[in-house]
Amino acid sequence: MNRFSHSASSHQAIEEVFDARVRALTANRQNYSAAAHRFLSYLQTEFPQVRQLSEVRRDPHLLGWLRCLGEEDPPLSNKTRQTYLISFRRLLDDLAAQGHSLPSELILPEDFPPCPEPYPRPTRPRPKRWVARSNRPCSPFQEIFDAHIQTLATTLRPNTTGQYRRVAHRFLAYLQTEFPQLRQLSEVCRDPHLLGWLRHLSQQDPLLSNGARWRYLLCLRRLLDDFASEGQLPPGLIRPEDFPPLPQYLPRALPPEEDQRLQQELRRTDDLLSNALLLTRATGIRIGECVHLAQDCLRSVGDHQWALHVPLGKLYTERLVPVDDDVQQMVARILELRALAPSSRLKKSAGLLLPRSSNSRLYENLRRALLAAAERAGCTHRLTCHQLRHTYATEMLRLGVSLPALMKLLGHKTINMTMRYLQVTQQDLQREYHLARQNAAQRHLVPELPLPAKSLSISADLPGIRQSLAATRHLVEMYRRQVTDEKSRRKLQRLGRRLLRLVSELDQFYPPAN
Repeated sequence: MNRFSHSASSHQAIEEVFDARVRALTANRQNYSAAAHRFLSYLQTEFPQVRQLSEVRRDPHLLGWLRCLGEEDPPLSNKTRQTYLISFRRLLDDLAAQGHSLPSELILPEDFPPCPEPYPRPTRPRPKRWVARSNRPCSPFQEIFDAHIQTLATTLRPNTTGQYRRVAHRFLAYLQTEFPQLRQLSEVCRDPHLLGWLRHLSQQDPLLSNGARWRYLLCLRRLLDDFASEGQLPPGLIRPEDFPPLPQYLPRALPPEEDQRLQQELRRTDDLLSNALLLTRATGIRIGECVHLAQDCLRSVGDHQWALHVPLGKLYTERLVPVDDDVQQMVARILELRALAPSSRLKKSAGLLLPRSSNSRLYENLRRALLAAAERAGCTHRLTCHQLRHTYATEMLRLGVSLPALMKLLGHKTINMTMRYLQVTQQDLQREYHLARQNAAQRHLVPELPLPAKSLSISADLPGIRQSLAATRHLVEMYRRQVTDEKSRRKLQRLGRRLLRLVSELDQFYPPAN
């Protein structure tokens, strides 16, 4: 049965057209259906003689309906009237694109009511079930963005796809509020639409951080560039100068004194959680990787050489971290303490190194154990588990580990990420500088080969001639090592070989004495 069957029979043709178009839509169908229902009800009451869609005119039909919306009792809010106009304009544009005979400009920009004042920000976040049920803004571009993001979702992670959806939702909500007259995606331009949205982001209350605004621009630029490559938008809507400066990321390594006191306190505590934290500090693994270590995480990689097998982690990579005897004793101690855990926890964590009732509970217990140990050790900083990883990276750098090797130890994909973990102090600079100066004093110079001791007293006999030839060959070789021209070096090398053959020929007349 037609959803508009309550209208008069004279409007059956118009109802069928609108009904077919509403069924073809995939998003916000309720908004489109409500707008069409209100308009058809108004036509049935005020203009029963209108039978075909081609008979609809702006004056008196659309203008009369607009006056009717403004005279509702109780009155409709500006936002509700704006939603009706946007939905109904979308239906009329779609029907006109399908070949239906409709006059142009039935709904004009000046028909939209003033933008409503924003609602005050709630003091508490709404429950997730309310957020999931809330309707998205009725934007004419919503389906276009949703379809494109759905295509990107085939190659992106779910969290990244969700970020694209949130940014698109926020941008389209801004366009709907500030520029409800936009009809086509090609009408979006840099000024005033994109520049206005940039100002809108910078004027949020509470203020958005530069990092959050930077992520919004990065996601939206990707979407707009994709549309520009398809010819739907002009290129360069978001430019590099639009991105705010990112805050400087400071390494969070512990001072050496506090790091030493903390490790001593964890060793003194010697329970399951403290040993897990010591293992994190000694290997530089992430706390999430420590939680998912297997019982057989120690692997033999050679004679008396062991490594810790880190499973797939944050960057979907696994690695082997070299360990010493101290780390092996930590793992052995954790296995001993694991055997004393309740059987219920052992069943839920079969095959894992750390027993737990749930991952979230284990994370929280590790965090609390670190804070308690830091307080007992007299640490002045409020610590996080990830700071142990920063401290490990800084220590490895001071011990002489190269950056490429440190990148592999930490499981990073780029050197830039590794550099963010390192803390280079003035003492490190002084040590590296003086070491470089010492190396500069020991440059590789061409060694000076000494002349034979007997070359100054040469006799006119066969042994004297042989000794002279050997000394001459020695001088030629010294000179060849100082020549930079490759062609001359080869010629001198051939000359030295000839002198060597002459010495060999003389040895046949008078063999040298032993």
